Parts: sequence; C-alpha cells; structure tokens
Amino acid sequence: MAATLKIATTAPDGSSWMRVLRQAGADVAAATEGRVKIKYYPGGVRGDDQQVLRRIRVRQLDGGIVQTGVLNRLFADAQIYNLPMVFENLDEVDAVREAMDPLLVEGLADAGFVALGIAEIGMAYAMSTKEVRSIAGARRLKVWSPKGDRPAERALAAFRIQPIPLSLAEVLTGLQTDLIDTVAAPPVAVLPLSWHTKLRYVLDLPFMYIYSLVVVSDRSLQGIADADVATLKRTMGAGIAEVDRLNRADHSAAWQALEKQGLQFLSPTEEEVAEWRSTALLATQLWIDEGIVSKRMHGTLMKVLDATRSAQAVRTVPEPGLAGR
Repeated sequence: MAATLKIATTAPDGSSWMRVLRQAGADVAAATEGRVKIKYYPGGVRGDDQQVLRRIRVRQLDGGIVQTGVLNRLFADAQIYNLPMVFENLDEVDAVREAMDPLLVEGLADAGFVALGIAEIGMAYAMSTKEVRSIAGARRLKVWSPKGDRPAERALAAFRIQPIPLSLAEVLTGLQTDLIDTVAAPPVAVLPLSWHTKLRYVLDLPFMYIYSLVVVSDRSLQGIADADVATLKRTMGAGIAEVDRLNRADHSAAWQALEKQGLQFLSPTEEEVAEWRSTALLATQLWIDEGIVSKRMHGTLMKVLDATRSAQAVRTVPEPGLAGR
C-alpha cells in the first residue's frame, strides 16, 4: 500500500536542512518504488511546534521536525541533552549522543513516535541588545523563552531570570518592539531568522545544546511493509546525519557572519563563568526534582561525561566560539 507521510517543520524552505531532507525523501521514494513518499511543510506553514504536535494528534499531519520542549510531557527525557551548561565542548556532545541517542529513540517509541533521527542545531548563546556578562546583569534583561516550553522557563527561573514566552514567529517582532531584548539561540538559527539585525552583543559562553527530533507517529506507519519502514528509517537517518554534519560546519561560519554584521563578543571573567556554571547545577537539580528529566537518565549522561572528560584530560577541543573561530 502506498503512503505519503506529511511532515511539518519551522525550518525555512531553501535552507541546507530542507535541501538535504528533500533529497532524503526523494531517496526513500526511489528505494521503495513509490510505496513511501514524504511531503514536507517547511517554514512554519503548519504552525509552530506546539501546533504541529496538535495536528499530529488529530491526524492532520504524520510527523514533524520539532524542538524537544514540545514532547516533554509525553517523554520527559527527550530534553536530556538540553540540561543547562552540561556540555563544555563538542567532543562531549558526540560521546554522549553516541551512547544515549538509542535511549531517546526507545523512549519516543514508548510515547507513540518513531524517531527518524536527532538533528543537531548547535549550542545556544545569549545574545542581547544590552552589554551583560554576569547573572546579576542578566536578571535585568527581558529574556525570551519558547512559548509552552516549561523546562526552558524553569531553567531561567533557577537563574532568577523572569522569562517572556513567545512563539518562534513572534521573536523578531518582540525584538523590534522592545518586548524582549535577549534571546538564547544557536548562531545558525539566529541568522536565517534575521534576529541578529536587532541584536548587538553575544556572550561567549555556551548555555544549552539545542537539537530537533524528526518524528512520525507510529500509527502513520501502520500498513506499510516492514521492509519499506526499514528503508525509511535507514535513508532518513543518513539524511539527518548529513544535516548534523552541515550544521556543525555552518556553526563555525555563523560566528564569522555575526562578527561581520557588527555584533560584539563578550568574554565573561573566570568568576562570572564559575557563577553561571554553579547556578546551572541548581537548574539541573530543579529539572530532576520536578521530573523534567529523570534521575536515571541524568546519571547515565554524567557517567558518559565523566569518562569522556577523563579521556580528554590532555586534550580539549573547544566549542566554536571566540576560541574556535
């Protein structure tokens, strides 16, 4: 039986993401001789991530490329890599993902979703219209948080920062009208959304690892032959791995682009970094206490991190910021 899977995303059409994913979709159709096709709805034409999830529930869509926050109530540990300031460099990210991505896939399956892949967006950095390096200064800012993303709001609360929730589509207007003056996002996301045109400063301190989940509902695959489902997973997985590779390369280029656009990069002092990191530990404990992530999965992550850091003791590769540009 032929099936067309309808997948929505806020990623702009024409982006490197969509070029790769469209090719992966074409490869799926070719490999299954047209029995499985993918129709994408890019650029937020089906709404933000919350709306995409609702459309999946009522069967208007089969899947989405969504941020982790929208799935938190269905599978809390989908956000395990979002723990504030848990990663110090990309080697740590790679080691943890190699060990734990299969656990996320299993958890999503229990929640009724088939994960076609986990796509890196990058490290989120605080970017603002104001020159701020310290937590005390950040508490005076008007900081955006994704609308409906309770874990993001709770993380900011641990820093005693009052978030201003807005949908992705509302952020640029919020910056233009001074409703908000600060965002935390990966440079590769800020540029295509034009947020950088309203920002002046970047705090060179990675705050959170951001990634998207490419999922379809398990019921959308009912009636599709097992061999074709396997082809779908394999082919889309390869495409999403390519997205990961491109995003990482784009991340370094994005730093240079922000500098060319005139943004100033701020380096916090050692004391300020220590305060950010110690408060991030409080935020992590808050997430565990409130069930945003499980103690078990946090323990697994820290075990992998400890082993990775021991192996890195004589060589550390910095996250591409000021040192990696």
